[in-house]
Amino acid sequence: MMKAIASLVSFTLMLAAATAGAQGVKIGVVNKTRIESESVQAVRALDAMKKEFEPRERQIVELQKQIKADQDRFEKGKTTMPAAELKALGTSIASRMRESDKMVYGLTSDIEQRRKERAAKMFEEASAAIKSIAEQGKYDLIVHEAAFARPGVDITNQVLKEMARRAGN
Repeated sequence: MMKAIASLVSFTLMLAAATAGAQGVKIGVVNKTRIESESVQAVRALDAMKKEFEPRERQIVELQKQIKADQDRFEKGKTTMPAAELKALGTSIASRMRESDKMVYGLTSDIEQRRKERAAKMFEEASAAIKSIAEQGKYDLIVHEAAFARPGVDITNQVLKEMARRAGN
C-alpha cells in the first residue's frame, strides 16, 4: 500500500512539474499548404513556370491537332485513297503520335523537376522567415503541420507577410 501511495505522489509531482514547465512554452503552427499556394514566391514561381513551359505546351497541342486532322482524313479516305497513300498517312500518324508522346513525357518530367527545385527554394525561404518570426516572437516551437491547432497559434499570416517583405513586396 505504501508503494502505491509513493507512486501516486511521485506521479502527481511529475505531472505538476510538467504542467508548470509547459506554461511558459510558446508554440506556433504554420499551414504549409497556404505557404505553397499563397506566398509571393509561390505565385511568382507558378507564373515563371507557365511562361517557361507554355511554348512547349502550345507546340504539343498543335502537333496533336495535326494528328487528329490526319486521323480524320485517314478515316474518311479509307475507301477513296490509294493504298500506298493510305499506308504513308498511317505511318506518318503513328510516327507523330510517338513524337507527341515523347514530347508530353519530356514536358511532364521537366515540369516536375522544376516544381521540385522551386519547392525546395521556397521551403528555404519559408524556413528563414519562420526562424526570424520565432526569434522576434520568442517562440519555443514552431511546427509545419498539426493534427489540431487553435487559430491563436496559427502564424501562417505572419510567415506570408515576412516572406513577402523578404521578396521585396
